[in-house]
Amino acid sequence: MKYEIKKFEYFSVFKLVLTICLIVGVVLGIILGALMGAGLGGISQYYDMGRIGLSGAGAALGVIMGVVFGIIWAILAGVVSVIYVFLYNLAAGLVGGIAMELEGEKLSRICPECGYTLADDAAFCPNCGKKVGL
Repeated sequence: MKYEIKKFEYFSVFKLVLTICLIVGVVLGIILGALMGAGLGGISQYYDMGRIGLSGAGAALGVIMGVVFGIIWAILAGVVSVIYVFLYNLAAGLVGGIAMELEGEKLSRICPECGYTLADDAAFCPNCGKKVGL
């Protein structure tokens, strides 16, 4: 069976990209922020600035910065995805969409009244007699 994707829905792509980027961005932001914060705290203690426990505060600040940057990155990625969808839909309208071929079994028709499996050309259900049309 051949199909062609002619148009993407803006909101569905935006929420998918936003969710994925938000999860990845926040997790990476926490990890990198903690590493960066621990490094900043270590540097301040190395120079003996007289602040005991600054490495913990530096790590916390790093994690907060990482989370904020992860959220900002996710929002920007969502906006870029909307721009991409707009450009794709525009181009697909002009030259055609992405063609793909799917393999698999043809789905059977089922009677909405009794659930009986219908023949492809059945106008009525042979089990309950309900009109199912074509």
